[in-house]
Amino acid sequence: MSTTTTTGAGGAAGTPTTIFTIVLENHDYEEIVGSSNAPYLNSLIDDYGLATNYYDSGTHPSLPNYLYMASGDTQYPGVIDVSPTQIPYFPADGDNLGNQLEQAGVEWRSYQESMGTPCKLTNSGNYAPKHDPFLYFSNIQDDQALCDKRNVDYSQFAADLAGGQYRYMWITPDLISDGHDPTDDQALGMQQSDAWLSTEVPKILASDVYQQGGILFITWDEAEGRNGHDPDKIPMIVVSPFIKSAGYKSATAFTHASYLATVEDFFGLARLGDAVGSPTLNEFWE
Repeated sequence: MSTTTTTGAGGAAGTPTTIFTIVLENHDYEEIVGSSNAPYLNSLIDDYGLATNYYDSGTHPSLPNYLYMASGDTQYPGVIDVSPTQIPYFPADGDNLGNQLEQAGVEWRSYQESMGTPCKLTNSGNYAPKHDPFLYFSNIQDDQALCDKRNVDYSQFAADLAGGQYRYMWITPDLISDGHDPTDDQALGMQQSDAWLSTEVPKILASDVYQQGGILFITWDEAEGRNGHDPDKIPMIVVSPFIKSAGYKSATAFTHASYLATVEDFFGLARLGDAVGSPTLNEFWE
């Protein structure tokens, strides 16, 4: 199954201009790479790039990993999955990627499937605010107009993709589409997220904004360490018309801080937290 776009995978000339990010839930590296439960994801790996030595933040459960991806810091040692209004922890005062992009004038949005109303701070159906890290920072949450503008339901993504206005687009599928549920059947969860991706990712790959300079990162918040697997090792799949070569693999030691460092360098932003000193993922297209 080929996923290569009309611009081709492998050494296409040009300069990347837009970053897309999709974050999925709670699967080990071995449950994804080479798995029959994830045929579409593995077709992307074959056609584009895979970091084979990529790790989450080293903490669990979900929330600290999302916060780490957005700020290079889990914010509070030992924090568990709590709401973005959980006193005394949140909203946190620390700097974060959303605020950095805002201050730099970079158009960005976080798209949350099943969120419904913008900037929703409470659980609702298959929507979980703990999977939208930008909601957890005071410089986003406390500015209602800003929060509503930047944190929106995924239903707005198609129009935004066609419009080409946004240069950073974070996507969180809901608890079914991201593989989180059912929590007692990892194979079914993986199948559900793979099916969702097989429908939604081709829309990105067919878009002008992707074909003219897009980089799509697909990763997971954390591993689970099932069946003796490493409890922190997850895949990072890099999809771009500028990929160095089809099926490119890197064994460089990366973490979620590397993702943040990559995005911050891409937009000329100062590195936050553990992003300082972390290797970037630029080798996939440079």
